Amino acid sequence: MQTRSLFGMPRAHAAILALALALGLLACAIDGSARHDWDPVPPQHWQAERGPVVPHDTFPADCALCHAGETWHSIRDDFQFDHAAQTGVALVGAHEAAECLRCHNDRGPVARFSERGCIGCHEDIHEGKLGSGCTTCHEETAVDWRPKAQIAQHATTRFPLAGAHASTACWACHPGAQVGNFVQASTNCADCHQKDLAVALQPNHVAQGWTDGCQRCHLPTDWSRAGFEHGFFPLQGGHSGLSCSACHMGKDFGGLSTACFSCHASDYQGADNHVSGNFSTMCQDCHTINSWSGAHFNHNGITSGCIDCHASDYQTAPNHVAQNFSTACEDCHTTRTWKGANFSHAGITSGCIDCHASDYANTSQPPHASNGIGMSCEGCHTTRTWGDGTFTHPQFPITSGHHNHISCQECHPAPNSFRQFACINCHEHSPSQTNGHHNGVRGYSYTSPACYDCHPDGQVHD
Repeated sequence: MQTRSLFGMPRAHAAILALALALGLLACAIDGSARHDWDPVPPQHWQAERGPVVPHDTFPADCALCHAGETWHSIRDDFQFDHAAQTGVALVGAHEAAECLRCHNDRGPVARFSERGCIGCHEDIHEGKLGSGCTTCHEETAVDWRPKAQIAQHATTRFPLAGAHASTACWACHPGAQVGNFVQASTNCADCHQKDLAVALQPNHVAQGWTDGCQRCHLPTDWSRAGFEHGFFPLQGGHSGLSCSACHMGKDFGGLSTACFSCHASDYQGADNHVSGNFSTMCQDCHTINSWSGAHFNHNGITSGCIDCHASDYQTAPNHVAQNFSTACEDCHTTRTWKGANFSHAGITSGCIDCHASDYANTSQPPHASNGIGMSCEGCHTTRTWGDGTFTHPQFPITSGHHNHISCQECHPAPNSFRQFACINCHEHSPSQTNGHHNGVRGYSYTSPACYDCHPDGQVHD
């Protein structure tokens, strides 16, 4: 005679069934998606993949609630059961879609198991290492049982997940995580990051003995941006972002001199006039750590004059030497820039042409010398620039009206004689037509001078 289990079936069958149920529950707990590998069935049915139907001789009293017809294999399609109204327990989330026989079978009253909480029905694949409060991580409204708020939950441990750790797979630190085994992991960075330590060669961490305490330099958000506290010499401005080897040559990571010149001797020697001018090697007197350019030099200590340092600048255009300009550079220049010098013409009484004869001779728009344009430069030009010269047409305002803004060459085709001009080149009138319009006009002739005599402002008069 075969012995029977709590379910009322042979113990061999019950053992197989129990194993199948355990594996099914384990698979669901590890990966909720596995539950969906089986086609969903209504609550009154049973998934054949789980094995034989669990005995339920004592539930319910009315077999017709689920079964139809004359065989036990025919299940009613119109099954309805208000669990909350009939039992006082509402089924929520995943429990609402679960088969009735998962909870109601011959193993004993449901109340006995529900009193134990989740583990009354669900195997604790964590083996008690995460406590008995399943709802801390899981919730019944999620059909796949996937844990919720893992990052927030992990923050209650001795190793909150931040930066790159928040996106790292659990099994990377907990090797048994795939099967729900979250054995306590080490919080020592080097225990997980041995490979990173081995390839950290800029600088060589192992050679320097930097094999622990990674958090002193690195942050969990980004390994490449080490947060090393360079306390004795703050890395700011131009010093920030430099590689360690830029200052620490070879394997020497001991203390270095904080004097700028100790690292920037070549910059000092390559700078204009620093060596010849016997400038101080205290770079910070003029420069800042933000940039070499824009140095602020205090001239108060120099009493011998600008020319001692700026003799080559003095000889540049305009030729200060040929024009016998003063060597007191500060009369025209400031210490900010050579450009934009403020030159006072008040001391020059002999006229612009004394300095600007070459400009006068070389001007071609229009040619000044060949056309006899006067040498009183100030009549047309200002002291700011040659390009803004203004010319008032003598005798008559021919440059007004439609003639405004036209070039001199359009009316004066002979480049070396502006005394000659031509109206007919632009106003191509037929002599026969023009003669008819000028019948009875005294002194009329079909020539440019005659046109200008009558039309000095360029306008046609009735």
